[in-house]
Amino acid sequence: MATDGIQLRVVDQAVLETLDRIERLAKHPQAIMSEIAGYLVFSTQQHFQRETGPDGKWQRLSPRTAAKRIGRSGRRGYSHILRDKLHLYESITGEATDTEAVVGTNLPYAAIQQLGGVVQIPAREQDINFGKTNRGRRFVEASRKRKETVRVSIGAHTITIPSRPYLYLDEEDRAEITRKVEDAFRAEASR
Repeated sequence: MATDGIQLRVVDQAVLETLDRIERLAKHPQAIMSEIAGYLVFSTQQHFQRETGPDGKWQRLSPRTAAKRIGRSGRRGYSHILRDKLHLYESITGEATDTEAVVGTNLPYAAIQQLGGVVQIPAREQDINFGKTNRGRRFVEASRKRKETVRVSIGAHTITIPSRPYLYLDEEDRAEITRKVEDAFRAEASR
């Protein structure tokens, strides 16, 4: 500081009020974090729709899984990975505090879809219901009339689920988060 020279001191009330607002926003940025959390939910749902992870396209469904899906509503087959019934997709939520913006899900199977893994299925016996339909003898729900129940043994086996990461940040996400922070401070400064 120049002690012997000329000094200029800013005592402009509008400038001081603007600096106070910016300081308050910097100390308590929950509004910004909330906006970021909302964006992260949207971005995560975009990852589902694009069927991409940070390393590119998700691994295709196995032919067996795709074949099982063809008979269901919508005839999805290989399409709409992790969005067959939309449970995981619609369970994505965001939360925010002054110190963090969080996105995630509380579904028990979400982690294995994100990280991949091997599921050990033990041997078991199970009832399979057959019924007569206009297409002949087919599997039917247990509640349908004219059914025949057959007890079958199913051997132990494993199912390998590939990782299909949907919770991640890419460069586009990082740029959008930075823009949201800058916009919030710019808006506060111009009020």
